[in-house]
Amino acid sequence: MSVSFSDLTPLLGMGIVIATAIILLMYEVFSDQIDRRYCARIAAIGLLIAMYYVGKDIAAPTRALFASNVRAAPIVVDAFARASSLIMMAGALIACLLSPAYAKNQGHDYGEYYSLILFAVVGMMVMVMSGDLFTFFIGLETMSIAVYALTGLRARDPRASEAALKYFLMGAFATGFLLFGIALVYGASSTGSVSLSDLARTIAASNDAVMARPLLGIGLVLILIGFAFKIAAVPFHMWAPDVYEGAPTPVTGFMAVGVKAAAFLGLLRIVIVGLSAQDGGADAIWVDFLSGLAVVTILVGNAIALVQQSIKRMLAYSSVSHAGYALIGVVAAAQGEAGAGRAVLFYLTTYTFMTLGAFGVLTYLEREDGGVESERFGAYAGIGYKHPALSIAMALFMIALAGMPPTGGFVGKLYVFSSALRAGETTLALVGIFGSVVSVYYYLRVIVAFYMRDVPDAGPTPQATRSTELTIGLALSTAAVILLGIAPSHWLAVTEIALKSLVTVGY
Repeated sequence: MSVSFSDLTPLLGMGIVIATAIILLMYEVFSDQIDRRYCARIAAIGLLIAMYYVGKDIAAPTRALFASNVRAAPIVVDAFARASSLIMMAGALIACLLSPAYAKNQGHDYGEYYSLILFAVVGMMVMVMSGDLFTFFIGLETMSIAVYALTGLRARDPRASEAALKYFLMGAFATGFLLFGIALVYGASSTGSVSLSDLARTIAASNDAVMARPLLGIGLVLILIGFAFKIAAVPFHMWAPDVYEGAPTPVTGFMAVGVKAAAFLGLLRIVIVGLSAQDGGADAIWVDFLSGLAVVTILVGNAIALVQQSIKRMLAYSSVSHAGYALIGVVAAAQGEAGAGRAVLFYLTTYTFMTLGAFGVLTYLEREDGGVESERFGAYAGIGYKHPALSIAMALFMIALAGMPPTGGFVGKLYVFSSALRAGETTLALVGIFGSVVSVYYYLRVIVAFYMRDVPDAGPTPQATRSTELTIGLALSTAAVILLGIAPSHWLAVTEIALKSLVTVGY
């Protein structure tokens, strides 16, 4: 196979991210006195340039790399991959902006911090471009290894070491499920391939592929279990609260949005391209599996979030429930609902900004001593009057996460639940609405703590960690949440182009 430079031009955005990560590593090695604020700025500039090159060609024709046609290509660069890459690069950009002052205060101000974020983004981009399951696995592991290291950067904090170890062990466990599932799917394949187009043909070979090919059915369920670990769906969410609590706060935000978005968007490509072709629709066992997973995830995530005393852990369980809402859209897409894929893409976009914004506010107010007590609701009593602009932003993010107008969170949930109703998944839509109503209570608890309590709990009050980069990151998140709520049509048009590219390229 010969590969020319022109064959690699669709990967220019990814190449810029890789080059920026390497430049940051070299800067760390060869600079004697480093102001690591410049590391964050270099990473942000690299991501902005990459986003420009990816975004300007978002509607360009689909390109198949390392193969003569799209059906056999391990890497497919289409509008869906480009739009998905923009979401993940935007999340990484905000995470980099939130990090400099926090990392310095918490003692993990290392240059490789930003390189690891960028390498994680590269893995995420490979995941959403994957035309077969093996390539997806390579991207997944590239992302995971970088995030494992990020989780344990606060080496002197026992919670961080515990979180990194738990994340690594549970991630390895999930990888075992995924690989074993891929192996079974390969064994059941009629073409000896794990490309998504061949998977679709294997499923379409009989009216009821799961019953006719039990090996295939078991393999698909194992793959979905591997996905469930990565998106922190119940009952595979056990690692998430401790890992989110122990990791540096900006990294927690990046994990909550980047890892989840990459896994969901990769799953969406697999569902639409590889699993939805003449498979009997709702009768497929894997669709029932995803439906049950969505219901349990929403109910359990919201129920446990209600009783949390730590804002960070509450956001962790909130993240679990949001995985359930996105799963509703994936199930609707599996049923052939044309607008469901668009709804998931839009929802993950809004989720990225409102979640990173919330963690950004916590980053701004993080105490230098850290610890569990500094994250309790009572520790933020009266903050609304000491930092009014910051508190208004936090209130906006909480309202958006609850799915209330006029924010992007409301529009995202509206599209997801509407697509479920159109697909005939009324029960899923009702469960999602119920979960959203319940979530209003614990999101409003944050606003109450900021504005309606005068005396903080014992211990020092949070200290604002001011920095230009952090302020810019919070401003970008705030603006995005508002714009996606009051003017969603522009990004919805992009999502429509992205989803059309999945179903019209001849898979």
